[in-house]
Amino acid sequence: MPSKAASSRTAGKRRQLVTIDEAVKATGQHKRPCSDCPWARSALPGWLGSLTREEWIAAAHGEAVIECHTLLGAQCAGAAIYRANVAKSVRDPDAFKLEPDTTRVFATPTEFREHHVIGNNRR
Repeated sequence: MPSKAASSRTAGKRRQLVTIDEAVKATGQHKRPCSDCPWARSALPGWLGSLTREEWIAAAHGEAVIECHTLLGAQCAGAAIYRANVAKSVRDPDAFKLEPDTTRVFATPTEFREHHVIGNNRR
């Protein structure tokens, strides 16, 4: 029987491809993107869960709190860093904020779009 989370190997690293249905309860707020966070430069190209590239970008440039897809009760660290990278300031005082980090997380919507294109898949 296959495991709940599919695993793959990239450059010798094991990563878990976790969907929101497989998320576990957070023990605290993380400050780095998850191994398969769509905002992380290390993300598997095209791994966007149920959202399209444009829906992810709209969410990050919008005002909503973005929940983590792997940790229930935590906000998305990757989205918080991406927002800092593009100088997006969310008005909601409860929205998670982190410092910019263009080494780990995409710095522009164009980088995000280009990373998440596989073949003719332009989702």
